Amino acid sequence: MDPAEAWLHLFFIAAMLIVGIGGFVAIVILWYTRGRDPAIGVVADIIPEPPDDLPPGAAGTLLDERVHHRDVVATLLGLGRHGAIQIVDRAVDDPARGGALGHDYLLITRDPTKVASRLERDLLHVLFGHIPQPGEEIHLRDVKHRFDENEGEIREDLYQEMVDRGYFKRSPSETRRRWRRLAWFGLVSSLVIGIFLTARVDSFAILTTIAAVIIWAALLRMSTAMPKKTAIGAESAAKWRAFKRYLESIERHGALEEAQGIFDRYLSYAVAFGIERDWIRKFAQVGASSPGWFQEIGGPGGPGGYGRGGDVLVDTWMTGQMLGHLGGGPGGGASDAFGGNAGIPDIGMPDMPNMPDGGFQDVADIFGGGLQDTSEGLAGMLDEAGSVFDGIDFDF
Repeated sequence: MDPAEAWLHLFFIAAMLIVGIGGFVAIVILWYTRGRDPAIGVVADIIPEPPDDLPPGAAGTLLDERVHHRDVVATLLGLGRHGAIQIVDRAVDDPARGGALGHDYLLITRDPTKVASRLERDLLHVLFGHIPQPGEEIHLRDVKHRFDENEGEIREDLYQEMVDRGYFKRSPSETRRRWRRLAWFGLVSSLVIGIFLTARVDSFAILTTIAAVIIWAALLRMSTAMPKKTAIGAESAAKWRAFKRYLESIERHGALEEAQGIFDRYLSYAVAFGIERDWIRKFAQVGASSPGWFQEIGGPGGPGGYGRGGDVLVDTWMTGQMLGHLGGGPGGGASDAFGGNAGIPDIGMPDMPNMPDGGFQDVADIFGGGLQDTSEGLAGMLDEAGSVFDGIDFDF
């Protein structure tokens, strides 16, 4: 063997070891100094209530530093709980199931001004394609195309919420992209240079090339862990994890005794944390009521005895509510809405002898019944919403 060739072999073997070992050490140091969250003080292991007013969807994003469809579903539930929309599970004949009843989920606008965050406002706008008016309705299954076209806006809202609160210095998505671009540049450059050296200088150059490609690929994989929280963000995330642990083990803390209030109040957080199945099951077992913003109507005989006529009753009631906003009925009068005297007659709620006096919540209780009765429909709605919003999972 030519001595020069032997020296080249030795050089590229040594280069392989240096690149492999040195690159691995460099990646660990890089993560420790640029990607590791700062240390925080002691935080309680269990926190029985949300530690701050971060929207549920953003809380889910904070914990894993990524936007998932469940964060958007949690935001949708927030729209329901705050009174912006009503979600109706309308039973329909499903030929695919031999004529058995299927589910058709409707989103009906109640009061589009009742949004708790920019995220909820933008999601409501994306769902309807415009700022909706009270009484407008859409089928949940029909919003997927519109959502896919605008999912970047919702993703940006979720990340920007955390940047605005000082939890991150920049968007986690932007941080991942920066490191990912660097890794791809290094990987492709190593391949090009390595192939050239292997073909023109020495075949052992392939060893160094392989080592370099492995290191750059490791950096590419590690880019997902490079978003770094601020001290405030790290402390907030620790508190939200403590709250998540509380929700996961809620039956150990006696909170199931407050079934209705707890279930409705924290369901959106359970969805954002990915524990909604157990959450629904636990509360259904103790007889919790279905949330007031979710109705199930049109089943065989109909919950509450209304049958498919329940559709008509709910539509009539919704019309009464809408007109009530214009007149002096239960929804407030035109004189209230327009500053004193709009000249519109009072139009109250239509007279329906079987309608409860408690308003929308009691109507929802009649149609939705207990959670035991509606849990399948509620879980189905969460699944369908997840499939509608799943385009946001591809965060490249």
